[in-house]
Amino acid sequence: MHIREVACPPASPVSRRTLDEATTLTGALATLAAAHPTFPCLTILDRQRRERRLSFGELWTAAERVGAALRAAGARPGGFVLLVLPTGPELVAGYFGALLAGAVPGLIAVPSNRVADRRVYAARIGAILANAEAQVLYCDPEVAALFTGEDAALLGGVALLTPGGMVAAPAIAPATPAPQDIATVQYSSGSTGTPKGVLLTHEAILNNLRAVRDGLGLDADDVSVNWIPLYHDMGLIDALLLPVLSGLSTVLLPTMDFLREPALWLWAIHRYRGTLSWAPNFAYTICARRVPDVEIAGLDLSSWRIAINAAEPVLASTIDAFTTRFAAHGFRPEAMTPAWGLAENVTIATAHPVGERPRVETIDRRALAKEDVARPTTGPGLASVAIGRCLPRCEVAIRDAAGHELPDRHVGAIFLRSDSLFLGYHRDPVATAAALERGWLRTGDRGYVADGDLFFIARDKDVIVIGGEKYAPHDVETAINRVAGVREGCAVAFGMLDEARGTEEVAAVVETREDDPDGRARLEAAIRAAVIDATGLALRHLVLVPPGGVEKTTSGKLARTATRRRWAAALGEEPPANDT
Repeated sequence: MHIREVACPPASPVSRRTLDEATTLTGALATLAAAHPTFPCLTILDRQRRERRLSFGELWTAAERVGAALRAAGARPGGFVLLVLPTGPELVAGYFGALLAGAVPGLIAVPSNRVADRRVYAARIGAILANAEAQVLYCDPEVAALFTGEDAALLGGVALLTPGGMVAAPAIAPATPAPQDIATVQYSSGSTGTPKGVLLTHEAILNNLRAVRDGLGLDADDVSVNWIPLYHDMGLIDALLLPVLSGLSTVLLPTMDFLREPALWLWAIHRYRGTLSWAPNFAYTICARRVPDVEIAGLDLSSWRIAINAAEPVLASTIDAFTTRFAAHGFRPEAMTPAWGLAENVTIATAHPVGERPRVETIDRRALAKEDVARPTTGPGLASVAIGRCLPRCEVAIRDAAGHELPDRHVGAIFLRSDSLFLGYHRDPVATAAALERGWLRTGDRGYVADGDLFFIARDKDVIVIGGEKYAPHDVETAINRVAGVREGCAVAFGMLDEARGTEEVAAVVETREDDPDGRARLEAAIRAAVIDATGLALRHLVLVPPGGVEKTTSGKLARTATRRRWAAALGEEPPANDT
């Protein structure tokens, strides 16, 4: 059953001044609840086409109830509260309730069906709880059930609270934080490595919301429709806080409902006359290549004016496939809006100019590999997509290894300066000092600037990005090293781009002394099972090599790029463009 009827949202009564004059997230929500209590600001739509609408007044009342329960459970001003709930009213109320209680909320991914071993997931949550020194874990019953028996020790002294287990608690006065106080801790959405909490102040978040609103030219007539999980920075900030605090009609779809039925996203845009939506590149690829024609008959996307494509590398092939497929359904090529950012800047820092077709150029692979220069070519080469121009009060610089700023078209490290940079990494002053340099953020990405447009080339770090979520190769390697028959410490994991899927897949090169064909087949199966059990990730590409096949540095560290280059043919790919 499709959503064919069109439901035009009510006109927003919210003035731009509300966000302009806000000094804290808590204060902004309080202002909206007091001034516009009946405005239906938030709609939750699920796969069964059931709607649940919340007005500002209802959202405030629900947040007050959760805030009181959190305070009764032990949350204190400035303390951390972790939320593990699927997208829905309970999560939204939980986030705002933590703010009202004066606590610092952090949203964590719910269990994925890809993770076979639930104890691994519980241990991961336990590690984040320990890093955050959290006071309360607010979660659904499925997550709470993981912390029983011997696994209860993973909670430490953290209080456990579920929406259904809340009891009436005395009302509390809303907290009155300062703009420089921490508002949110953002943990990497898909990281399976050591937890790293990004600390964001009220002031930084509000500055970023205003920059995005002004940079994209949003106004009261815009309607936001999104499925991005709220534990993802793009979900929390851009799919929830940006439209709600700007007074836009906001529609959220549960993430798993989108993954099971991608066309639901498109039909929701159709139904609510959505104008703004955010998604990683892979989502556009899925819709362009996997949604059957019968599921989009009668679809109208003519209202969609800003389709943000961010959170992972933007592919020219995806842009072309999506705009071509949905042109017949009213989607305009200029609506596709590549963007770039990172949690350390709250969210995006650059976006392609709204109303202009994406800029794609072809650059010479040899010049890129040998000279670190992005030289345009009319022949075969690498398709490079512009990921935008700086939003208000943002600035980027491209620097070489010595820290010198590079001219246009020279590839180097991307540095970012803005008024929405993070405060630091929670309990990690070393990592904080390495990331921040005299007011600039070392982003860990490499790229170049041409005529004011930023282009992304690669990540300095060895992070694997799948569907916009980041995974640490170390955890994949750790799982592989536990398998009998693997030479421990001699496994390398990395991401390989799959153009057809529009995102990366996990690949590994693993040393073994096993040379019997049947034994190698069993070993491959055991390695794949170990990786999916421990991390939830499917190991799509696996190459078994003899001792010495994994390259290492002179200090004994794994040399991932060198190993990948050595076995590129066996992996079925061209050698990486460069060794950085």
